[in-house]
Amino acid sequence: MSISDGGMGVQAVDIHFGTEGWRGIIADDFTFANVRRVGRAVALYLQELDAQKGVVVGYDTRFLSRRCAREIAGVMQEGGIEVYLANKPVVTPALSFAAASLEMELGIMITASHNPPEYNGIKIKAGDGGPAEQAVINGIQELLPEAAPTVPRQHRSIPELDLDGIYLDGIRKQVKGEYFSGSGLTVVVDSMHGAGAGYLEGLLEEQGVKVIGIRSEINPSFGGSSPEPIAANLRPLASAVRKYRADLGLALDGDGDRLGVVDHLGNYVDAHRVFLLLLTHLFRNRKYRGAVVKTFSTSFAVDLAAQSFGLAVRETPIGFKHIAGVCRREPVLMGGEESGGYGFPQHLLDRDGVLAGLLLVEYIAKEKRPLWSILDGLKEQFGSSFYRRLDLPLASVPLLDIEPPSRLGNRAVTAVETLDGLKLRLGGEGWVLFRVSGTEPVLRLYAEAETEAAVQEILRDGRRWIASLTAPEAAPAVSL
Repeated sequence: MSISDGGMGVQAVDIHFGTEGWRGIIADDFTFANVRRVGRAVALYLQELDAQKGVVVGYDTRFLSRRCAREIAGVMQEGGIEVYLANKPVVTPALSFAAASLEMELGIMITASHNPPEYNGIKIKAGDGGPAEQAVINGIQELLPEAAPTVPRQHRSIPELDLDGIYLDGIRKQVKGEYFSGSGLTVVVDSMHGAGAGYLEGLLEEQGVKVIGIRSEINPSFGGSSPEPIAANLRPLASAVRKYRADLGLALDGDGDRLGVVDHLGNYVDAHRVFLLLLTHLFRNRKYRGAVVKTFSTSFAVDLAAQSFGLAVRETPIGFKHIAGVCRREPVLMGGEESGGYGFPQHLLDRDGVLAGLLLVEYIAKEKRPLWSILDGLKEQFGSSFYRRLDLPLASVPLLDIEPPSRLGNRAVTAVETLDGLKLRLGGEGWVLFRVSGTEPVLRLYAEAETEAAVQEILRDGRRWIASLTAPEAAPAVSL
């Protein structure tokens, strides 16, 4: 595999920034030339602001991520920006934490997070460590040069920083070591061949937890699958948990900001139940208070739990930048997403899969009972909830000027919500959300109901409804 390059005067492809930055296919649109274009735009943006602070650049273990980090750092340095570079691959939370701790103007992370191996990208973080606000993203995009800057022939040596040292010192302050005393727990940690290898293993072992690591070798192809910690990709973790008779398994996505969990039998524990576990632990054991922030695709069980604790619930569009926005405006206990991203503003205004994993094990150790027992207790309190997501290739889905249906299969549509995508509420029988991914060319169908069979039926009926639509000439009235 190689990446094409370009110099000044070579017309570059369009770069369209998403919620946190830009992702593209390696050697197609994600090229050294386009990375340098982004670097020049960031430098111009900071020059216009007359920014006095610097930029810290991190990178993951994807193909040529370090080279891309050096390219973007070199262009910014040539533009007069003070730049620092990570001295090794890091998880995104480490980059975000360093940007905040070092009081940088911005943090830039070379990563495509959980996307398939052929992708790479650039995440832009604010100086407080959270996702950059949309005004910043827009400002940088508007300054993208039409052609790529040349490779800087000579530039000063870019200072390298130990971002892990800064991050791990911070994360240790969030751990209650006394909760782990005598736990005797065994945990399998699956790094999915990504940048998260070593983080959870070392931190848990410091607390006396026996850890077995799998898929910890750096592999830019991620073993042939996407480094997204969802059930379909965690079969190796489930097998290892059963093989070693571990108490649970934890998985980090490609850049370590999302968490996946399986129980002692290797059963996948969906992100909504993990959200409930973390929320309950922080409220009951840590005595944290504040609003609970959830995205539009997250379980109604989170609302029930928060309300039972007397906590306000804030619902946002999908994307952690919206959660971070709430955290900047009011006290927040935690925020979470259906994708397995959880944020703890007392630590960082960004997702952190490493801290989420530590807190989950801390909860189990504190309770001195297995995960399944704790989950059964939550089920008794907040009822049963089953959830599933289905991804459809976007090319096969018509985006339409549509009228939401009055029925979905045999279920009446009792309410329609369009905060982010199209959500059909089906009375007491659940809901379904249709939404185009902001990072991949897929239409996502999310569904929740009180039984697994009902979820399957809702997704089936949702897929049939999508297939029944025909694309007219008119522009869409509702963006799916």
